[in-house]
Amino acid sequence: MNYKERINNIYNKVKGNTFDQKFKLSYFKLFYFLFFLIIYISNQHSVEKKIRNINRLEKEVEELRTDYITLKNNFMFSRKETEVLKKAKEIGLQNSDVPPEKIIIE
Repeated sequence: MNYKERINNIYNKVKGNTFDQKFKLSYFKLFYFLFFLIIYISNQHSVEKKIRNINRLEKEVEELRTDYITLKNNFMFSRKETEVLKKAKEIGLQNSDVPPEKIIIE
């Protein structure tokens, strides 16, 4: 075997068969596609999970908001003078007929 044949032999081994290269390239494309498909699917699942969590939290916030408004209205109603007088009568206190006086300090 001369040098040219050896070089051509090595070149053909390195170059490989064109069918094998196309076959390897198609596998590469397939793995590339599957990799991004798996990433896409996992991304969709995580987004759906977050959306469900957001919806649950929005419902909880709405319930807490209605509870807050109800408690606030009840508190504001209980601060009225008539309501305070009713509760004062229950414990034996009376409304004063004498108006309050100003205290002046010189």
